[in-house]
Amino acid sequence: MRSWTKRRSLQAIGALGLAAIGAAGAQEPWPSRRITMVVGYPPGGGSDTMARLVAAKMSVLLGQPIVIDNRPGAAGQIAGAYVAKSPADGYTLLIDASSYAINLGMGLKGTFNEQSFVTVGLLAMFPLIVVTHPAFPAKNMAEVIALAKAKPGAVLYASAGSGTVQHIFGEMLMQAANIQLTHVPYKGAAPAMTDVMGGQVQLFFANAGAALPLVQSGKLRALAVTGSGRLAQLPDLPMLAETPVGKMDLREWIGMFAPAGTPAPVLERLSEALRRSLDYDDVKARVASISGEPFTASRLDATKFVDGQVASMAKIIRERGIKAE
Repeated sequence: MRSWTKRRSLQAIGALGLAAIGAAGAQEPWPSRRITMVVGYPPGGGSDTMARLVAAKMSVLLGQPIVIDNRPGAAGQIAGAYVAKSPADGYTLLIDASSYAINLGMGLKGTFNEQSFVTVGLLAMFPLIVVTHPAFPAKNMAEVIALAKAKPGAVLYASAGSGTVQHIFGEMLMQAANIQLTHVPYKGAAPAMTDVMGGQVQLFFANAGAALPLVQSGKLRALAVTGSGRLAQLPDLPMLAETPVGKMDLREWIGMFAPAGTPAPVLERLSEALRRSLDYDDVKARVASISGEPFTASRLDATKFVDGQVASMAKIIRERGIKAE
């Protein structure tokens, strides 16, 4: 009886083993179907442009189609909330910009938080140009500071909305230079830029790629550029660190994120494909044409950068009492 029982137990164990092998063998290799990149901004903008650039290359590298799903609104929060609730299987990814760190720094409730995502990598970084109307009396940052100190609150600066990167930059500038500016939020960067060109507001912290043609055509005057170097297209334009404001490096950046819990091997494949896509000559040339710099460092380095951005945004938001709309 014992021998029969033992034999039956061994048969059962063997059957379970075969079932496990069968299940493992039946598991789909990743990726086995299309991947969706959800972009939190409208078509044609910097995030959308970069997403489409890398998607075309990554699709070839991964052997599956990649589609772009634009879900604009609330400075990336709508797209972020959607991806945060998606399966953590590597088939739904978030493309977001600097507002990602700002949103997390705000301590959003009910949408997503720092535990909702893992960083896949960064696509590119873009400096900001401090621009003004050509008739604005201040010709450089030293004169802007002097004017703001002489008339606290009289100098208006535009942003793409409360809690956006331009709003944060303005608060950082006021803190660094010990001046008082008046924030004028708009519903997007385009109307903000339009009013600066019309002279309704004095200052705007514009994406370099968007601002360069307007500066070169004389519709805007550039006062300084953020980042670690001067622009090749405007070699005489000083870095902000070269002005009385001092070192204050704030650049726009675009990153790729996956829902938390995405398997590590999938994350590594995505990260490697992203880095390889940014190394193509045509991609590097396109990014350079819009004043960007591809970010091809490791996923660990990208994660450290994003975590640092979230921490620094949370600090300035807390210190300045910044609130989203």
